[in-house]
Amino acid sequence: MVGPSSTVKARRDWEQTFTSWSKPSSDTEQEKYEHAESMVRDAIRNSSALSKRTIEVFAQGSYRNSTNVRQDSDVDICVRCMDVCFTDFLMSQGLTDKDAGLVDVEYTYRQFKNEVEQALVAKFGRAGVTRGNKAFDIHGNNYRVDA
Repeated sequence: MVGPSSTVKARRDWEQTFTSWSKPSSDTEQEKYEHAESMVRDAIRNSSALSKRTIEVFAQGSYRNSTNVRQDSDVDICVRCMDVCFTDFLMSQGLTDKDAGLVDVEYTYRQFKNEVEQALVAKFGRAGVTRGNKAFDIHGNNYRVDA
């Protein structure tokens, strides 16, 4: 039979944990975040398909807001196409694209996402990029954090 003392796990010192998490990123961590963002920007810039578009690439989320957990976080990088507007909110409000003054274009969200994927795979390799429903995961290494 197992006694109560053997089932008690080591208690975490939450004050120390929170203090550690609240410190700013080290220079090395900061460089890894910046490398990840820079490499995504390079991937998009080097894409012949995306070079025809107005694209913005920028960090967002906890890293951008300085609320990331030290030594245990990734960087969220937004790749935004400024040429078109993809909507899904209008119909829920009883509006059509025409009601909102929007017109159809031949460039679809699926095409944009495929072009972003091609650019990321060209830069990071197929094994370095995982496509999800809403985003891509770019796997980190010793030089950069996960993005």
